[in-house]
This record gives sequence, structure tokens and C-alpha cells, in this order.
Amino acid sequence: MLLERMFEKRSGSSDHEDGFNNILLNMFGGRKTASGERVSESNSLVQPDIFACVNVLSDDIAKLPIHTYKRTEGGIERKPEHMSAHAVYARPNPYMTAFTWKKLMMTHVLTWGNAYSYIQFGSHGYPEALFPLRPDYTNAYVHPTTGMLWYQTVINGKPVELYDYEVLHFKGLSTDGIHGKSPIGVVREHIGAQAAATKYNAKLYKNEATPRGILKVPAFLDEKPKENVRKEWKRVNQGENIAIIDNGLEYQSISMPLQEAQFVESMKFNKAQISMIYKVPLHKLNELDKATFSNIEHQSIEYVRNTLQPWIVNFEQELNVKLFLDHDQKSGHYVKFNIDSELRGDSKTQAEYLKTLHETGVLNKDEIRELLERNPIENGDKYISSLNYVFLDFVEEYQRLKAGGAMKGGDNKNEG
Repeated sequence: MLLERMFEKRSGSSDHEDGFNNILLNMFGGRKTASGERVSESNSLVQPDIFACVNVLSDDIAKLPIHTYKRTEGGIERKPEHMSAHAVYARPNPYMTAFTWKKLMMTHVLTWGNAYSYIQFGSHGYPEALFPLRPDYTNAYVHPTTGMLWYQTVINGKPVELYDYEVLHFKGLSTDGIHGKSPIGVVREHIGAQAAATKYNAKLYKNEATPRGILKVPAFLDEKPKENVRKEWKRVNQGENIAIIDNGLEYQSISMPLQEAQFVESMKFNKAQISMIYKVPLHKLNELDKATFSNIEHQSIEYVRNTLQPWIVNFEQELNVKLFLDHDQKSGHYVKFNIDSELRGDSKTQAEYLKTLHETGVLNKDEIRELLERNPIENGDKYISSLNYVFLDFVEEYQRLKAGGAMKGGDNKNEG
């Protein structure tokens, strides 16, 4: 992607030290953990639990459509024709769909703590495309003299600098409001321990380093007789690694150094720690030891509120600030994720929810049919309400009218 022709060097400042250090750490495989494994943001997705958490979260954000709206005196209107709408809803750039772009942004921010996209503006002043930038080569810094926020990055080997308004910057937990903290840095030791345990487990299954047993023979054997005994033993027992010593006459089994239960519990502990950092419920990672249908349903609701909603607000606010011109913002334009699919529930729950909205006059039939992707019907644009409800300031008069109607009806009956 030859984007470098779009940029020019904006200042004579050097690369930020943290950004340079990130590049070096990435080149040399990351920091070494106590387990001996090197862990970096680049290789962290090799770890299954990290991959699962990032995949779940990025999928759940990427599948939500982003719609463009405008607040008016008559209410709120959808504005799919707005110049900024197409880039976030359908086609951010010529190489990606909206789903792919959103998933990539979430993957970057969940591993590096920061996700960046260059905003290519058209001659009309509105964004035409959003090009992802590599988080390991991109860094935000405040110029010490002017106080302006800049972004330094590398594209096709060429260092470039970008203005703040040219970059969408989605960040995670931050201690300065400018740079997001990498979650991998927090769980680095757990990832290293998990990787070491996985390697150790694989070696045990493969039985490369440890023989299953020792076969002792009563006499000294040369290399050739030893090989003959080993071949015969393998033929009979289908063993792989057999050790033979010269003196004695017995078979000694070599047991596993770690008990299997302790090993499994250690793996589960690391999984729980990683899921806690990402706020992903364990049932989303297929850890169902303590799960029931009722608490999974409750956890799913909590997941939307406490895990997805903060990321959604994070994305919405950055998009609203960077994608709309000043007069668009003042006139009430904004983008919003549609989370109805996450809160929809099963068919019965959805039907009861829509029925309540219809009977209370919140939605008419056509609006409900639109949600279900059905065509409008005759008189479907009319709202209904219950006659059993009345405004509080009208209660006394309403009761007098009912009482008067009842008395009048009684008098007519008596006269008859």
C-alpha cells in the first residue's frame, strides 16, 4: 500500500524513545519472562487463551453496525447518505470491509493497547478512506515547544509525521490520556508460564526427553547387543524411548514429575487471570466448570454492559470527534453502534420486548417490521396506547367525568 506519497515530514523532531524501544523489542521477540519464554505483543496471539479473548472481543465489536444520525427539532433521523457514513458502515478502504477494519482495530488495541488509522480526506473535506497503521511503528507525542499532538509512524520503510486530526487513535487503559497501556505487559508472566507449560506438556506426550522406563540386564552389553534388545522390546511393546543399563535384572518405571491434576489447575488459573484482564467471562472461553444456564444468561448481559459498552463508547467518541466537520458536529451529526443484536435474546424474549414497546406507544408496527426486515403495512405508521392510563394532572377531572357518566346513565335507566 503506497501511502507515503500522501505524507510529508512535518517537523525535524526525532522518533519518540518509547516508540523506538517498542520496535526493538518487537524485532528481538519481546521481553524474557521468568519462565524463560520471550513474550511480545506480536507473538502473544500464539497463546490460545490470549487468542480466544482477543478473537471473542474483536468479533463482538466488529459485527455491530455503525449508523450515522442527526438530531433535529423533530427528533432523530438516520443519515446513511452523509459523506462520513460510508467509510465506517460499509467500506473503510479499498482493501477491507467494515467488519475487517473494526476487527483489526480491536485486535491492535487489545494487544498493543493502541490502534491507529490514517484518515484520508477528500477535496470536499470529508473522510474518503481509513487506512490502518501498524501499532508497533506508530507513536503519539506532544511537541515540547508547540504543545501540539503529533503522530509518528513508518509506512513502507519511510518515517512520516501526521497531524492529530489525521489519525483515528483508539486506546485502552491510559495513565496520561495519550498512550494506551498494553494488556500483554500486564499478563506477560502468565503468557510465558502458559507457553512454557504447553511446551512441557507437548514434550511429555511426545516423550522426547524422558524414557518411559529402564530395562536392566544382568551382564555387560556392547552397543550392538543393546540395540538388538531395544529393537525387540519396541517390537513387543511398541515403545519409543527405552533406556538399557548393564547390571541388575528388573524393569523400573519412570513416573511423571508433575501430577496431572496440579498441571491442569495451573493452566486453568492462568486462563482465569487472562480472562479477568480482558473482562471476558470464562464461559466465552469454553470454561464451563461452574456454569449453569441461568448464570450464563446473566453473565452475557453483564458482558455487554461492562465489557462491550466501554469499548463501544470509546470508538464512538473518537469517530464523532475526527470524522465530522465542526458544522456537522454543531448541527447534531453523530455515529452510534447498533447493539440490538447483542441484547435481542431468544425469539420469545424478543417477541415480548417488541410487544411491550408497541403496546406502550414507543414503536409503531412499521418500525417493528423494519427491525425484522419486513415491508411496511397499511396503517402500520400509527401508534397505539392503552386507555387504562391517564396523565396525573388529569386524574381528578377524569374521575369526575367517569362518575358523571355513570350517574347520567343510572338516571336514564330509572326514568325508563
